[in-house]
Amino acid sequence: MSVPVEVTLQMLEAELEVAAQYAAAAGLVLDLTELRAGRPTAYVTFLNADREPFLAEFDFREYPLHPPTIEFLSNDRSRRGTRDLYPAGFHGTPCICMRYNRKAYQSSGGPHADWRLLDWRLPTSKGVAIDSFALMLSDLDSKIGASRGRLG
Repeated sequence: MSVPVEVTLQMLEAELEVAAQYAAAAGLVLDLTELRAGRPTAYVTFLNADREPFLAEFDFREYPLHPPTIEFLSNDRSRRGTRDLYPAGFHGTPCICMRYNRKAYQSSGGPHADWRLLDWRLPTSKGVAIDSFALMLSDLDSKIGASRGRLG
């Protein structure tokens, strides 16, 4: 089953106001240039406890059926997914090991064979479901904001 990009963009458009409000309140830099150009990709710059920036790419292809693929990039976007681009505290794969990141699933090269991709919006045993762009931003902001240094 495939989700047309138009459906993905329509769903994201409905979520953007709340996500943008959260980003502004938290001091996150939200780049929606590609999303506005009809590509389901957004970029967010998070800051760790030392105010060191981390650029994350959210690839929303197949959203909302599947979660986005979230990857850390170099500031010039020329490198992606290496340990030195990740904030400390994340999975050593390197990976944001959360249900809302498609990269965490074994089918996408991640460590979790015990998770089903279609269940990504369900709550985990440790909390509530993180099932919107704004909640993803909030969760990552909290985790990155409490970290110091880089994974690599």
